[in-house]
Amino acid sequence: MVLCELIDGGAEVTALRLVRALGEEHDFTIAAIKSGGPLRDEFTQAGAAVFDGLARWRLDPLAPFRIARLIRSRDIDAVVIVDVPRNAMFHGLAGAAASFRRPATICWCKSIPGGQSGRFVGQLRAYRKVGWLDWIVCTSQHQRRTLVQGGLVAERTSVIYNGVQLDSPEGLRGQALASAGKTPIVHVANMMPDKDFDTLLAAAKCLAGGRGDFELLLVGRGTDSPDMARRIAEDKLGGIVTPLGRRDDVGEILAGAELFVLSTHSEVFSVATLEAMAAGLGVVVSDIPAFDEMFTQGCEGLKVRPGDAGAMADALAGLLDDPAVRARMGQAARRRAEDFGLPRMASEFDRMLRSLRNQR
Repeated sequence: MVLCELIDGGAEVTALRLVRALGEEHDFTIAAIKSGGPLRDEFTQAGAAVFDGLARWRLDPLAPFRIARLIRSRDIDAVVIVDVPRNAMFHGLAGAAASFRRPATICWCKSIPGGQSGRFVGQLRAYRKVGWLDWIVCTSQHQRRTLVQGGLVAERTSVIYNGVQLDSPEGLRGQALASAGKTPIVHVANMMPDKDFDTLLAAAKCLAGGRGDFELLLVGRGTDSPDMARRIAEDKLGGIVTPLGRRDDVGEILAGAELFVLSTHSEVFSVATLEAMAAGLGVVVSDIPAFDEMFTQGCEGLKVRPGDAGAMADALAGLLDDPAVRARMGQAARRRAEDFGLPRMASEFDRMLRSLRNQR
């Protein structure tokens, strides 16, 4: 697998889970363009051989040749590029071409055109045209339709939904996370352009205007930054919004929560939301197409108009006021999450890899 960096983003964490699930069936080599990262040791512990820092600087012309040497020396017969942003795609595919081994090449696409990933469909078309890219794996039907509408030929493109662990840690609902007498609501997202923290904080401020029985916990890289602390102070949300930053115990946090919320401009197939559903939480999310394949409005959770802080506050207030509905949605969410278990994702990926290798 070729990744840009070994950070704990949704794409990288899902790749780690795949390595853990298929480690007995396949030998994995992880090639990271940048050095280090919090997931480096975890990939190693999962049995993968990890080589990082393959680019010495951003436009390092020797990076593809280092990857080519790695492909030859480790006898690699399939190269999976995890996502399309930045330079991992070019370095990985150019390295595969320069290796002269003709490994199967797959883009495991975790992005949708626009937003922080930019307009990348033209790049995918070009790589397909010159024979550098054999297959594209999408993580939702909506994403695949968007890529095809953007001009990508539908053939040799498939959908494999993200998979999550279903054995979520057991927790005492609401007793270990929030301040006494407050219901914990968890938001899991790294501080990135596509995440709508403005609407989230505005919704928290609106909700806090009429009640003080909840605490919004922000989990994710950058949420404990000085800038976020300043915004919380300016909005007088101290004691209402608590930034936790990057955490290694997200599963335990979700198991101890009562509600999950995600305010976002763009998603493909949200791993964080799936994890919350697997933990038995009802969810409140921005109403964007990515969630249409994940759950049904009013059954496992609620979808609100993107950018509408008042609507998000109202949805959260309704669930805070009705524990029975909250519990019912959580139970339904858990059942729905079983359709997206890690074994299903691993099995579909295994079949695809074996099929492509047999075609070489």
